[in-house]
Amino acid sequence: MPHLLIEITDNITIDQPKLLADANAALLASGQFNEPDIKARCAVLHTYRQGTEARRDGFIHATLSVLSGRSEPTRKALAESVRDAIVAAVPKERGYGVQISVDVREMLRDTYAKSVLPA
Repeated sequence: MPHLLIEITDNITIDQPKLLADANAALLASGQFNEPDIKARCAVLHTYRQGTEARRDGFIHATLSVLSGRSEPTRKALAESVRDAIVAAVPKERGYGVQISVDVREMLRDTYAKSVLPA
């Protein structure tokens, strides 16, 4: 725990492995998680729409799923740290707008199941 899913529209050029490394480092620095428990992935969106008008702008949305029990200020800080990692990864010179959002969701401890299989 946690699980981080970063969805990126396919018009955004971004170094995904570096973004994942930086986002995982930010989550580890929070002190909320053990290093091997942080799992992150990117999903590139090929079919999407932003608004009703044709535009070149893109968006990145991250969903961070954490086990329940963390305070609202802690969840807010986690969202901001992931957002900051994403903002830093987006090229400054790109010629189109990018909206970035992060949602932290709680998974109920009572209904979460996990197994770790040894090598």
